[in-house]
Amino acid sequence: MATKEYFRKKIINNLARYGVRFDSAKQILLTDDIRAMQSRLAEQTNARGLKYKNTVAKFFAKPEDIDILKVNPYLQLVETEAHRRIWAYAASFWSIPITTGYGRRIRFLVFDRQNDMLIGIVGLADPIIGLGIRDDFIGWNKDQKMKRLYNCMTAYILGAVPPYNLILGSKLVALTLMFPEVREIFYCKYKNKTTIISKEKKKPYLVYVDTLGAFGKSAIYNRLLNWGFVGYSKGQSHLHITANGSWETIKQLVPKKVFRTYKFGQGPNWKMRVLKAGLRKLGFSEKMLSIGWQRGYYGCPLAENWREYLSGETNRLVWTNYEKADLVQYWKEKWVIPRLDKLKAKLSATC
Repeated sequence: MATKEYFRKKIINNLARYGVRFDSAKQILLTDDIRAMQSRLAEQTNARGLKYKNTVAKFFAKPEDIDILKVNPYLQLVETEAHRRIWAYAASFWSIPITTGYGRRIRFLVFDRQNDMLIGIVGLADPIIGLGIRDDFIGWNKDQKMKRLYNCMTAYILGAVPPYNLILGSKLVALTLMFPEVREIFYCKYKNKTTIISKEKKKPYLVYVDTLGAFGKSAIYNRLLNWGFVGYSKGQSHLHITANGSWETIKQLVPKKVFRTYKFGQGPNWKMRVLKAGLRKLGFSEKMLSIGWQRGYYGCPLAENWREYLSGETNRLVWTNYEKADLVQYWKEKWVIPRLDKLKAKLSATC
């Protein structure tokens, strides 16, 4: 039977493969280049979709397929196997690891109506239960949060794929979350559903979307309509451990009963909870979860009185009615037309 020391060394060696050192005296992890570390992890977690490259290539544009001023996005829910393959291959372009997780999930492919090619992808997931920067920003207490966190979602992946990433397509993808149909899809998907934790049927209103920038502040959301920068996360994460091959080791150490308890009903916090239990069993400090990867936190409210609703001060929402055509026009006037020659040159350079 493998010993505790065997498992400790295995996890430390897995970290070392990705440029992370373990300081045994301080019980902390150190890395010289967080971006390089994340990129190497991404090669492992996101590369699965590369096997679909030839199958889905027809949905990915060449520069000559794009007339920048005619870009017109529409959303497609990921519902079929064909959609899932497009999504998987698109995710292979990301330079940070993407994990599936548990809890609610809504995934969109963002296509361009002018050519039916993929602009980008966006995935919404259950928000993290314990996120101090968000809780302080909203201003709710624990009871209020437990009642209305259901009305929030986190964009765990969002952006454009090549060559749309060259023409500020990621900003356009971020704007699509304000399309009225996103709220409608959320409502239809979760109406009459009983929540796992509280066993209640809650109002399936999507009121607030947030996200964390990949590295510090994100150029995607900078000065973008309705997306506001709030501050930085504390730099705690599980990806540098769970995405490097150590997750299978951790699962062997946590009792199945505990593993299943954390798995169901805990949303994205589940993996962090299981990981902490495994680390404690091996005698590691929870300091290993802090690696200095501070991420910019951004919020995107979808109602005028979003804060009052999330705090339970009102049960009646006043929606901010964004029109799709207006959002697309905003993107063109604010971000594209002033840079049109440069954006065209970028496309031409990749031909």
